[in-house]
Parts: sequence; C-alpha cells; structure tokens
Amino acid sequence: MNKVIIFFFKKYIFSTRREWLRFDSIFMVVGIIISVATLTVAHSIFEGYETVLKKTILSVNSHVYVFLSKEGNLEDNNIEELSEFLSSQIEVESFSPVIISQIMASNNGRVKGALMRGIQWEKEDLPSAYKKYVFAGDYKLESDSDVVIGYKLAKELNLKLGDVIQLVSPMNSKVTALGMQSAKQDFMIKGLFKSGMHEYDSKYIFLNIKNAAAFNNFENEFTMLEIKLKPDFIESADYLAYKWQMSLNYKYQISSWIDFNGNLFSLLKLEKWVIFIILSFLILIASFNVVSSVSTSIIEKKRELGILKAYGASNMFLARIFIGKTLIISFLAVLFGQLLGLGIAKFISWQTFFLLKGDVYFLEKINVRFSFISWLIILGTSLLIVFLSSLIPLKKISQMEVTEILRG
Repeated sequence: MNKVIIFFFKKYIFSTRREWLRFDSIFMVVGIIISVATLTVAHSIFEGYETVLKKTILSVNSHVYVFLSKEGNLEDNNIEELSEFLSSQIEVESFSPVIISQIMASNNGRVKGALMRGIQWEKEDLPSAYKKYVFAGDYKLESDSDVVIGYKLAKELNLKLGDVIQLVSPMNSKVTALGMQSAKQDFMIKGLFKSGMHEYDSKYIFLNIKNAAAFNNFENEFTMLEIKLKPDFIESADYLAYKWQMSLNYKYQISSWIDFNGNLFSLLKLEKWVIFIILSFLILIASFNVVSSVSTSIIEKKRELGILKAYGASNMFLARIFIGKTLIISFLAVLFGQLLGLGIAKFISWQTFFLLKGDVYFLEKINVRFSFISWLIILGTSLLIVFLSSLIPLKKISQMEVTEILRG
C-alpha cells in the first residue's frame, strides 16, 4: 500500500504534466510557507524575549531575599544566624548581605534618580552576576571613591570612565545651622554596567558595601540578604522561601523572585500562546487552498480512480493516496516555512534600524529563540490542519460510480 502511495507521489513530482506546477498546487504550497513563516517569526521572537528577560532578571538579581520581619535592618547577629542556617541547605549555592537605598545622581546640573547597591564585590561567587555585566573599566571597588554605574545612566548624565559623579541621599539628611542638608559625596566611575535591561542599566550604582554603609550611616546594618540557588531549585524558589520562613520561626520575611516577577512571566506566557492561536488561523486560511488543490486533483484523476476501483481498490485506499501525497508536500512546505521564518526572525534580531523601547519593554534588543518543542508544536499543528482540510474533498471519491466513469 505504501509503495502505491510513493508511486503516485513520484508520478506527481516527475510526471511530464508537471502537476506540482499547477496554479492551485503552487498557491497551496506558498500559502502554507507564508503562514508557517509568520507563525514561526512571532513565536520565536516571543520565546526569545521571555527567555532573555528571565535570564537577565535572574542574573542581575538573586533568587531569594531575606528581610527582617519587624521594622529595621538586618544586623550582624542576624547575618551570622542566617549564614549558619543557609550553609546547611543543599539548595543554596551562595549568599551575601547587601545595602540598597534610593539616591540622586548628579553631574553639572543634570540630576537622575538611581538605586545604590552596596555589595561584597570581592566575594568570588556573588548571588548576582555583577562581574559578568561590567563591560568597560574594572569591576573591582577597591578605593573608597570607586563606583560602577549603568551605562545608560552614565550616558544620560554625560559621564564616562574616570569622571566624578556626585551622589545625594535625601533620605539621609542632617540637621545643620542652615536647616536640613542631604548627604552628598563625590565618587569616581571605575566601570560601566550593561545587563541589556533598561531598568537596571539606567538606575544601578554599585559601591563597596562598606562605603555604602558609611554613606547611609548604617553601622553594622544591612538592607537584606540575597541568596543564589542551584539551577535545579530556581523554579522552586517560592516553596523554599516559605519553608525557610517557617524553619526560622517567621523571624524573617523571605521572598523569592517568583513573588516579584511571577505575574510578569505568567502574562508573557499567556500572550505568547494567544498570539500562537491567532496566527494559527493563517494556516487555517491557507488550508482552503489544500481543499481546492485536492479537489482539482481528484477531478483530473477521475479516470485513473475509476480503473483502480474496478480492480477492487477501496475508497479508503484511494483516500490514503491523496492524503499521503498532500501530507508529504505539506510537510516539506512547513519545514521550509519554519526555516524561512527563523531566518527572518534572526535578521530582525540582528538589524539595528528598529529597537524596542527599553523603558516600556524592559529590553531594547530583539532576541530570538526557537526550541525543539516549539518546532514540533508548529509542525504538528500545521500538519493537523492540513490533514483535516484534505479530508473534506475526499468525499467525492466515495460518490464516484465506476460504471459512469468508465462509460464516460
């Protein structure tokens, strides 16, 4: 049976009549290629955006955050208690205290709100990938005046490596004879930070944790403790946070990256599949050409079908010939459409004429990712739609009368 289907497929391709060059056949193939390419472009860009955004957020930030349950900051005795506890947890890869505060950064009259992060930069395995994203200058914050700032913040304030930036802390004001005066201090830009996310690159300023403590008048105090999990436990961060909070008798408030970003990624996933369903209708529209092509082929092959019926071929057997031929052609068209779509998506990611607005979409660069699962889903969905469409005109085969066909 399979040999017969293959025979008719070869005849379809290599026949002198060139059936595959018929307008309806070309229109069917082109329609499938364009619709699949469009679906592939949209899906790969959405998947790339979701993947890179998640990777960046989990690299720049830690996975779990520990705060003091009551008002105030963590102190040395809290850090010692947490360190002892976390060292015994197999899910933890590293942890480190940090100091975070809102400040104003200024240069020659230009002022911009920023976020100061005091970190233990000398620690070999920081909970965040700080060292990875310092692309210019040096990540080492050895001097009391050294800072690393986001490259977009530097651009907005017209600063470069080696320049001096003034940091002002309205929250850390002092009472003077002239009234309330905000804490001010000049720092030298030692390095530039680039994560690819507008939110971080336009706000973050990194200091040595000791200098950040002195600037904010923190004596043996820390804003929070950051925890980095081993890769296998990142998706379970919310459960671990809940479990550790109970183990520590609710003395600390423990939150995970899922608590802060879970809704964002759920929305992105929903949008990705909504777009997938909507664009799948393009394949459904293209399948109308499949109905037309199969119908035309049945009419042209009417005499051959009558002869095969006369020799005892069943309607099911004849239907399989047309289905097999259609699915093979459609399979090749879908594959070409996926390759074309991936090529277009790659071109879009490489071009620099059109960039995303970082303050709206978090990322500026368009990213592409096309996984094996995505390839299978698009392939399976496309072939299923084509298969169901090809069944519609096959009813004509069962309606054919052998005597009428041969007599005609």
